[in-house]
Amino acid sequence: MGENVDGRSGAGEPPAEITGFVGRKKEVRQIRRLLQASRLVTVTGVAGVGKSRVAAEAASGVRRAFADGVHVVELAGVGDPGHLERAVARALDPTGTLAGPGDPGLAGLLGDRQALLVLDSCEHLVDACAALAQTLLENSPELRILATSRQPLGVPGEHIVALPPMALPGPRAGTSLAALARHDAVALFLQRVAAANPGYAPTDADAARIAEICVRLEGIPLAIELAAARAREIPLGLILRFLDDRLWLLAGRTAGGRHPTVGATVEWSHELCTADERLLWARLPVFVSAFDAAAAEAVCADGELPAERVLPALLGLVDKSIVVPVRQEEDTVYRLPGIIREYGVAAGGVDRERLRRRHLEYYAGLAQRGRRAGRYGDQLRMWIRVRRDWPNLRAALDLCAEDAALREIGLMTAAALWYLWVACGMLREGRHHLERLLALPGPWDDARAWGTLTLVYIAEARGDLEPARSLLEECDRHSPPGDPLIPLVHLKMSGTVAFLEGDTRGAERMLGEAAERLVPDGEVPEVFLPALIELGTSLAWGGETARAGEVFLECRRICAELGEEWASAYADYGLGLVALAEGDAGRAAAYARDSLRVKRRLADAVGIVFCLELLGCAAACDGDLPRAGRLLAAARAGRSDKGLPEGGYPVMTADSARWAEVVDRGLPPREAERAAREGAGMGLAQAVAYALGEEPGGDAGDAGEVGDAGDTVGVRGGAVRDAGDWAPLTRREREVAELVADGLTNRQIAHRLMVVQRTVDSHVEHILAKLGFSARAQVAAWATRRRRDA
Repeated sequence: MGENVDGRSGAGEPPAEITGFVGRKKEVRQIRRLLQASRLVTVTGVAGVGKSRVAAEAASGVRRAFADGVHVVELAGVGDPGHLERAVARALDPTGTLAGPGDPGLAGLLGDRQALLVLDSCEHLVDACAALAQTLLENSPELRILATSRQPLGVPGEHIVALPPMALPGPRAGTSLAALARHDAVALFLQRVAAANPGYAPTDADAARIAEICVRLEGIPLAIELAAARAREIPLGLILRFLDDRLWLLAGRTAGGRHPTVGATVEWSHELCTADERLLWARLPVFVSAFDAAAAEAVCADGELPAERVLPALLGLVDKSIVVPVRQEEDTVYRLPGIIREYGVAAGGVDRERLRRRHLEYYAGLAQRGRRAGRYGDQLRMWIRVRRDWPNLRAALDLCAEDAALREIGLMTAAALWYLWVACGMLREGRHHLERLLALPGPWDDARAWGTLTLVYIAEARGDLEPARSLLEECDRHSPPGDPLIPLVHLKMSGTVAFLEGDTRGAERMLGEAAERLVPDGEVPEVFLPALIELGTSLAWGGETARAGEVFLECRRICAELGEEWASAYADYGLGLVALAEGDAGRAAAYARDSLRVKRRLADAVGIVFCLELLGCAAACDGDLPRAGRLLAAARAGRSDKGLPEGGYPVMTADSARWAEVVDRGLPPREAERAAREGAGMGLAQAVAYALGEEPGGDAGDAGEVGDAGDTVGVRGGAVRDAGDWAPLTRREREVAELVADGLTNRQIAHRLMVVQRTVDSHVEHILAKLGFSARAQVAAWATRRRRDA
């Protein structure tokens, strides 16, 4: 999925910090304007000046303009330039399904997608980022990149926004707290003070000292936050005295692009931490991304820092603004700002390799807990949590791939994560890590067998049936007579190949035998429920709808007992197939919508495409042919975008093709073409919202960005002239008309203007109505004449 299918931006999107965004309105507006005119915008500035936050705020404001999503790549935890492309690929394609078997690389992932890629913290990878940005921009005409770095990337066409320190009060700013708070630096200090100590309310008597602190810290946001956090326990006058001493002593001792004030403030903050807090600070960089308190306790505790002291130390670092708390789903996780991470790594005194092994053990255990989710808690929440922790899981698997001695734990962890690869759609990542681990030297033991069978599962989900067959043959030749479950899983996977090839009789035989022999005895094998689902689907497509319905209902009953939601959603999909075969379109659509809601939460792209197809077929059966045309076209586009080859699912696509013919025969050609065009242009997130009746309202950004002089900014960043001879069109309609004259499609116009396509569709309809035209060509000719005469 190029965008998250629940309508949010890409998996790399930073979640909201506990405290809000302060100031920087002018800079945010400038970045948004430049993104209209330039394909590469780089926000530069010293460490701690707030580049990442400003870029995130700007990207958030234009998110709806990019049909294929805003994708944030946090590069602070990527130390090797060789890992850059894979980090970007993960952000662009969290499901791992965009590319087909040939894996054409990042350019293939992007193609002509209208996406915004945010490369955050490029300074330590600047050459690699520059080369990659130039390649992507040359090969992906609709891509735009927003980067943050302590120095420009140096790519042709790059527009630079040099981020200055926050606005400081001058000598005429006044002396009251209210007057000084109109300046961003003071406003940030006050916000952070309130967050650290809600019971403390500064007064006008404190105003002069607060302003002086901000001036001494030169308006650098990170330094202001660190100092504000100390106001909880240190009087303002004493903070000023400390800053005088530390800034004078340390101003010349920083390097690596850090502002001297930031380096001095970070070092001062480090010295004021407790011993436990300093020790935890040095250990937390082992996490390459956000982490929760349980992970910090499990990985960082030892005899020197007992587990019961980790949480108090972590909360102490939060209070001091060293660690940033972040809202994510219903939980709070924590992250380290880049310069804080750098300082922690440089602090030394830590056995990094031992920490990495502890980190591996914890995340291997997390993978296994997710495997057993359902009976032991909320399955969807657990799987979403594991997906959230993917960067740390990836680091754990990378460690295993670097050391053959860790091959077994790596393979068993990757096999345990089958739900992440298949149910949560991360097929590309699963294939990559399993192939790396299987390439390590080692015997054909149970770990290798499970790793191979999991790779078969991924190949089947991708529609790569020849590789799946080859892997099954290899596993059959070499697997040891150890785990008695392995031959049964092999049988089930063989049945799945037959199922996907359209061999319904062979599938029924193998899947039926596998399901019978896998009857749960205590713990339910993971493949038991998928075997039931595929058996029921094969029966349904073979015309045995009564038997299929019984299988799906039995599957739902078992799922209810186990708290299993993913398989239950597929059983709902199967019951929808049965209802459609029985001619009950309403019941089929209801089952499909229930399934789609679960698939959306998990980002299960395969399941989403299936549900959209079923809903399209149900709409056609119900006589709503325009809706059917849109849904079927959206499913076809989703199948293509996600690299799901139709040849790998011959039976699955037969009904879709049959109902598409009904649409084509039942609608006038122009209406059928329009429905197909609208469906194909939705993007998966919008298609899901449409299918569920959850389409958002009007576009809040339709009025355009407002510049400093109050003018509405046009497509090229300049102010739009008075409408004049362009009446009766509004300014925005004139912009749209000019872009129609330039030959752009509605989708391309939406991308250029940073609005959603639905808004452009509406504008074009209004233009046609106002001018009394019936075709875009007439609008183009009219707009061309107006431009020529201007």
